[in-house]
Amino acid sequence: MILKLVKTYCLPRLLYGYEIWPTETLDMHELEVIWNNGFRHIFNCCWRDSVKPLQFFCYSLPLLYLIDERQLMFFSKMEHTDNPILRTLIYLPTVKYEIMGLAAKYGLNGVQCGVSVIKEFVWLCFKQKVQF
Repeated sequence: MILKLVKTYCLPRLLYGYEIWPTETLDMHELEVIWNNGFRHIFNCCWRDSVKPLQFFCYSLPLLYLIDERQLMFFSKMEHTDNPILRTLIYLPTVKYEIMGLAAKYGLNGVQCGVSVIKEFVWLCFKQKVQF
């Protein structure tokens, strides 16, 4: 129950507006430390141990995967919007290359697919890379 509350209330505040943050200014290490320490505190585990097994068995992605997943979903929603300005912005070369690079990282051809497909591909990629 505590994990659900943290994911519902704390995570959105931690990542508020990150969809438009320039990736070169992000300090992913600091964000991951905050997220991982939250897991360590909830489960009262050793501060030196990895929390990836906990995240895996709680069906929670590490922060890097969560950010990528949410950015892909954001771009997907932008592409399917009725607003012509947003649809034009998503086809700018710099934005399009960023989307295609992020989608290729998870084996997607683009963000035309639905949100559930994006979530599934990101989860499968995480499962393949987890090593205990």
